[in-house]
Amino acid sequence: MTVAPPFRRRVIFAALLFAAMAVATFGAASLGILATFIIDDLGITRAQLGFVIAVNAVFGAAFSPLAGRTADRIGAKGAFVGVFVLSGATFLAFGLAPSFLILAAGGIVGAMAQASSNPATNKLIAEELPPGERGVVTGIKQSGVQAGIFLGGLTAPSLALALGWRGAYLAIAAVPMVLAVLAWWLVPPAQRHDPGGAEGLRGPLPAAIRWLAVYGFLLGFAGAVTFFVPLYVEEALGFDPRVGGLVAAVMGLIAVVGRIWWSRHAEAADAVLGSLGTMAILSALSAAAFWAGMELQTLIWIGAVLTAVGSSSWNSVGMVAVMASTTPESTGRASGVVLFGFLAGLGIGPPIFGALVDRTGSYTPMWAVSAIAALGAFAVIVAWRRDQPSDRSATRR
Repeated sequence: MTVAPPFRRRVIFAALLFAAMAVATFGAASLGILATFIIDDLGITRAQLGFVIAVNAVFGAAFSPLAGRTADRIGAKGAFVGVFVLSGATFLAFGLAPSFLILAAGGIVGAMAQASSNPATNKLIAEELPPGERGVVTGIKQSGVQAGIFLGGLTAPSLALALGWRGAYLAIAAVPMVLAVLAWWLVPPAQRHDPGGAEGLRGPLPAAIRWLAVYGFLLGFAGAVTFFVPLYVEEALGFDPRVGGLVAAVMGLIAVVGRIWWSRHAEAADAVLGSLGTMAILSALSAAAFWAGMELQTLIWIGAVLTAVGSSSWNSVGMVAVMASTTPESTGRASGVVLFGFLAGLGIGPPIFGALVDRTGSYTPMWAVSAIAALGAFAVIVAWRRDQPSDRSATRR
């Protein structure tokens, strides 16, 4: 029986989880925030930048099942420290990249960090906290993703203006390296770890994991437009790069609260399916609001809010569902499968959206495709609910 840790230890525990998710996922987001600087300096196209983001997401998807199995084999602590080390290496690679190909190689390193983040952090939570007490902590750690975007959106453009975009990346790289040392020192060995458990490593996963993977693929694809929001704000609406960064920051800040609230609500009310369905609809509405921003610019802020509480928040509920559906011994592997679906959708989105903008000279097709994909995610929830009428049966073995 998992026993909740003392309050002080839980605060440190949650803070490290929060930081791990922030640094592991900021690599791809940073490319969108610093897009203008990178494109101008390296002389690449929007589609090429989208390709680098895609490399990060697609390789992250490919690595996710392996990262999940690795976390189950080596234990949460080792996988957790590895997340910080890989994140630091990602920012170093970006900052030192002399060409498009090296930038893409940095995206692959970032993919390993991102692929490891959810399996490692979910496994820590499953080992440390009992069911019923995981929702808020999961929301806090998942909100680290958006907090990283918020802080990056506020600081990265200013750092790039002051130090150059390369200098900005080198400064950012120091953060996860320090956190790796702290994690190794502060995180205790697992209370229980059975690397040879056949059920955890090879047993069948619940149907809920497959539904979550399909839903994650579609909403990940729909949400991939967020990488282009800063560029859209600059190119289509004519704002300064710092305004584009501010829009990204607003999405990140609101999603911090959204992820915590959604995960707490989904666990407390046992409303996983209803929560996921609502977020899919909000994601479709966000695409419509951003598109309408070309006529009424204030709507981009509505779009930012809807994105934050829609596609940018779903992962917190998804991870609650993963932990509710599995045992601690198989949490890493199940997380990897769901993350595979999500990152696959997130990965194919940027090059498609970038090519659509390059070929048509307009962002309208991009917003339309995003809305359609979000509605497809909602259809998955409808089908899942018919297969499992209650949220409880959908998220319990």
